[in-house]
Amino acid sequence: MNWLVKINSYLQKKTTLKADSDNALKEKERLAKDLSKFQAEEDRKMKEFENRIQKLDEAKAALDDEKKRVRKEDEERDQREKDERDRMWADHEENVKAQLLELCKAPQYNFETYDNKNLPEGFGGKLKPDFMIEFLGQYVIFDAKMSKSDNLQNYVNTNVKGTVEKINNNPKIYPTVFFVVPTEAMQSLTKTHFHEQSYEFFIISPDAIPVLLSTFKKLSAYELAEQMDPRDRENIVNLIAEFDHHINMRNALDLLASQSGVSVLSKANNLKKDIKEEIALKKSKMRIQHFAPSDIKTLMIDTQVQQDKIEELTAPKAQIPAQDIHSVRPILEGDGK
Repeated sequence: MNWLVKINSYLQKKTTLKADSDNALKEKERLAKDLSKFQAEEDRKMKEFENRIQKLDEAKAALDDEKKRVRKEDEERDQREKDERDRMWADHEENVKAQLLELCKAPQYNFETYDNKNLPEGFGGKLKPDFMIEFLGQYVIFDAKMSKSDNLQNYVNTNVKGTVEKINNNPKIYPTVFFVVPTEAMQSLTKTHFHEQSYEFFIISPDAIPVLLSTFKKLSAYELAEQMDPRDRENIVNLIAEFDHHINMRNALDLLASQSGVSVLSKANNLKKDIKEEIALKKSKMRIQHFAPSDIKTLMIDTQVQQDKIEELTAPKAQIPAQDIHSVRPILEGDGK
């Protein structure tokens, strides 16, 4: 009987082991399926991660390209602005000296002139102004300022102080000094009148030169200020006051118009990119308008011509041929029948 018990016990163990083996195989299969799913999920996540990395690299490359494009546009804009400044200042000094020399030789002015290569006796040292005229025993300085600085105001401020040091209380120098800058540059100045020590400085454009020379000529017609007729003195004072008021008003209007223009131009940034690019393309092909120097001088020197031009603009005439007017004149002059 013992062997039967042993056999039964053996069979039971074998059955149990087989069941355990079957369960282990099933667990193995389950784990293998789970592992396969896990690996597939890992592969999917890795692929997704690699795609994201690729997109991030592409976005970074696009951002770098955009930065380069913007930087290039900024550099090109800065270069255009620099070229424009260089163009504006290139011949300014010589043009101002030529304008002063030509005006001073004109019969209505006829001033004795000097420049830094032909100074009056007793001049020397650091003071070598671009241009001077003799006025009532003193010399009026006209200095054409040429600057490539981005900040013209700082440049002018520095030159005012530097010029006072060079003048060094020279009694031969008239106490009012004029700095001449291009008309286009006037709008960038917030201050055009300085009082430094015992001298006054005015920043003017070339357009103001004929007005100043005319004023000095009227004043120099009198040998001594004390001999002026009171009415003449009052007329001169009024004239100078009107000149000062007009020049300062014109400067103020130019500044306000420039601010308004900048405000209008800033609205262009709200346009779509393709429209802005089309506008920029058209602007790049536009030419800067130039005026004939002879036309400018004619209007500057002769105020009657200015008045005639104004009347032409404010009172235009109808463009009707003379023969048409002649044919209808009997009707207009008749009894209206």
